[in-house]
Amino acid sequence: MSACLADTRVLLVEDEALIGMMAHAVLEEQGATVDWVQTDREAYRAIEANARRLDLLITDINLREGTTGFDISRFARRLSPTLPVIYVSGEEREALVGFAVAGATFLYKPVPEMLLLRTVEQAVTTGLAGPPQPGVLSGTAR
Repeated sequence: MSACLADTRVLLVEDEALIGMMAHAVLEEQGATVDWVQTDREAYRAIEANARRLDLLITDINLREGTTGFDISRFARRLSPTLPVIYVSGEEREALVGFAVAGATFLYKPVPEMLLLRTVEQAVTTGLAGPPQPGVLSGTAR
C-alpha cells in the first residue's frame, strides 16, 4: 500500500452511497484517515468535534436534505480558516463560483480516481486554502 496521504485526516461529505464508498476506499488505500458522513447534520457535528485536526474537507454541493456543501464549507472555515476545501458536484462551475469559499477546488462527478487523488494530494501539500480571497476558485474545467 502506498502511503502518500499518511497522517492526512479528511472529512468527506457525500450523500450518494456509491460515490462516498469509492472516494472513502481510494483515499484510505493511500493512507488517509477518512470520516465519511452523508448528511449536513453529521458534517456539522464532525466539524465541531474535529475542525482543528482536519487536513481537508471534501464536500458534495447538493445534499438531499438540509444545507449545501457551500454552507458546510463556510462553517468549517469559521473554525479552521485555512482548511483546504474540495467541492464535488455535477453542476456547472460557472453557476456556482460565487458561493465557494476562497481558494477552493471544484471537481465534477463522476470524479476519476486518479484525478481525485492528485487533487487531494495537491490540496494537502500546497494548502490551497491560503488567505481568504473572495471569488477565487480553481479546479477542473468542464
